[in-house]
Amino acid sequence: MRSPLAALALASALHACARSPTPTARGAATLATAGLARWRGVATYDARHPTPSGASAALERRPARFVEVVALSPEGAALASTRTDDAGRYSLDAPAQTAFLALRADVSRDGFESRVSVDGEWSNPHEVRVPAASPGALDLHASDTAPLGPAGAFHIADSVLRGAEAVREWTGRPLPPLAVYWGRGVTTEWSYYRGERPARSGRYMLELMGGNRGRQHTTDCDEHDEGIILHEFGHFVMDRLSTNSSPGGSHPSGHLVDPGLAWEEGRATWLSAAVRREARYQDTIGIEPQGSLRVDHAIERGDQGPRGLGAESSVIDILWDLTDGVDGYPDEDQDGVALGPAPLLRAMMELSDEPGAYPCLASFLRRITRAEGGRAPLLSPDALRDMLRRTGQPESLLTAEWPTDLAVPGQVRDRVDGLTNPSPSGGPPRGGNGFDALRVYRVHLTQRGWLRLELRIDGSGSPSDHTDVDLELRDMRGETIVASAGTSQEERLARLLEPGWYMIYVRDGGDGARGNRASYTLRVTQRVLPPSG
Repeated sequence: MRSPLAALALASALHACARSPTPTARGAATLATAGLARWRGVATYDARHPTPSGASAALERRPARFVEVVALSPEGAALASTRTDDAGRYSLDAPAQTAFLALRADVSRDGFESRVSVDGEWSNPHEVRVPAASPGALDLHASDTAPLGPAGAFHIADSVLRGAEAVREWTGRPLPPLAVYWGRGVTTEWSYYRGERPARSGRYMLELMGGNRGRQHTTDCDEHDEGIILHEFGHFVMDRLSTNSSPGGSHPSGHLVDPGLAWEEGRATWLSAAVRREARYQDTIGIEPQGSLRVDHAIERGDQGPRGLGAESSVIDILWDLTDGVDGYPDEDQDGVALGPAPLLRAMMELSDEPGAYPCLASFLRRITRAEGGRAPLLSPDALRDMLRRTGQPESLLTAEWPTDLAVPGQVRDRVDGLTNPSPSGGPPRGGNGFDALRVYRVHLTQRGWLRLELRIDGSGSPSDHTDVDLELRDMRGETIVASAGTSQEERLARLLEPGWYMIYVRDGGDGARGNRASYTLRVTQRVLPPSG
């Protein structure tokens, strides 16, 4: 163990040498006296971009910004560390016995921390180890040409950093630590936001597809899809700074889905496009010429599928049209509105302070066109209406209501339909979370008590006659509190709840491939209890 006096001398030497970016003769002597040496260089990584036949074969060398560089002993113990700057440059003073320099996919910038992890744990970032045979100039590079090349981890880290920098610029708000779980042949299921991991840790996680081991040229990998990386990052931003009104589940293009799901998925894609300043959203599979595009959405050209409430593409396109035309954001369709991303993201953040807020595209559009509480509208209703007309979006978005408010006690007659083709609202049917296959009700409890839900189905409630309907109670973040997914004529739920807002979902109980269609009666009552405590 080093003595306190020796430790103080070492710290003084490091401080003195750090004041000069290049070692002077005096600085070199000081380093040598302290048993230290200096390494310096530039850290870079390989990146690819989307093409019509997959991620590009061509590689672009980019600076690895604000990532960690660590000096390692022959046994792999950390001896000293530093961080690269905005151009990827580093200077590291470390013990002369340093055997390797490790470039780690660990970012720290203006209070934001992020790392790309090999195993889903915060403590194990991807890294590149380079032999440090002698002090002096040593560039560090993460390649994407080796079978398990780690360049993708550094591309992910830099994309997430770009997102955090943009959010901080637009809102002034910092974001909590974020880990990204990614690995070739490991994360093969899907790319998604996993929320807080572990629970109550204050740290959050994305999981991104790494594709199958040894099949990078033909399999679905997302490490070079900046649009996908920043879409999942967008879910993290909205979860931490705004609201959540999505019940989850897949959301294929060309379908009308639950308006809350369409809103959350669409605004995550909008944030991705806004950070990149690019009106395009693409998802590659493989590397050219063997690959393809799973998604290729030219935002300014609009989507050919159904539009309106429940259309994810309408959310993306309208939010972009509200944004573009200012600060270098391309505006091809001359929609007549140019707000930029900052006021829109701040308006989304303000939803967190609105009692009972469970937004969709329609309610957000109404919010930004009305003055309230001394707050001026972002634009007038007439300006918004004119923009919708110019871009071919339905004006019904200005008056559409979702979710449905239901009094307690109360009763409603309604219908779900994930079977009829085309669906009643337009487009192909979709069970589970399709627009017609799901109904959402908002209830407000002013007192503590037992909330009771009774659903009576017009039919057997069985998949055999396509009347399988399920009942769910969710909180205002879209998380399920309790659910009933039986196959009988009645579904019942009861829960002791504190005062507040709650969401009731009645949905097609099928798996999406086999739809259901049934009318029903939903009855809501409450048995009030004395306040707790």
